[in-house]
Amino acid sequence: MTLPRAPRTHLENQQFKDRIIDTALRLVVDGGFKNLSMRRIASKLKISATTIYNYVSGKDELNLMIRMRGFGMLYKRLERGYRANGGFEERIGGMIRGYVDFGINYPAYYDIMFSLGTPKYLDYVGTRMEPVARKEKDTALRCFDIFSRMFSEYLLAHGGDGDDDFIGFVTAKAWSDLHGIVSLYNSRVLLEITEDGRFLLNRRVNDIILTVLDSGKSPGRAAEKSKKRR
Repeated sequence: MTLPRAPRTHLENQQFKDRIIDTALRLVVDGGFKNLSMRRIASKLKISATTIYNYVSGKDELNLMIRMRGFGMLYKRLERGYRANGGFEERIGGMIRGYVDFGINYPAYYDIMFSLGTPKYLDYVGTRMEPVARKEKDTALRCFDIFSRMFSEYLLAHGGDGDDDFIGFVTAKAWSDLHGIVSLYNSRVLLEITEDGRFLLNRRVNDIILTVLDSGKSPGRAAEKSKKRR
């Protein structure tokens, strides 16, 4: 006589849920969010689609869980740089290099978070998924906020006045510059123009770090330039 299977432990449940998320991640990157379905995930895991609903409510929750996990991983790298021993230059450099490290070592997460057209918070406003989407957005904003906080401290140390608009501008500019070079590296476009894509990546990252540092050392001039561009 076959004995009934013992109920999964909490750890086993979490591990199985992680497998579902990992499978969904690969399917979204390979085929897009629109083609993601519980049936496709179940087929990959060799289980029934109904089993998945014991762990998640559907593809939208999976999308938000993937994004939250990714932003959590990114935040840990940024926080490591922020709390590192050393001066402002080393800490800001550590945060920026932490962003790049995440982007090139976890390209699937990076694509879903920043490049692919997967639904985001505003797409869920007014739906039953809005509370979960709000949590995902808050997780994402922590990444932006910790870099803004780092630059604000650096700015004040160099005689700046902590202007929120300027701090936001410098943070957004650094982010957009980093996203550009990480995306070019991950898509292998850099290899089309140079044999040593990693060297060009590192050189560009160092340039971005210097640009951020220079913005803090001459905040008045940099802020005036940013306002003129509006």
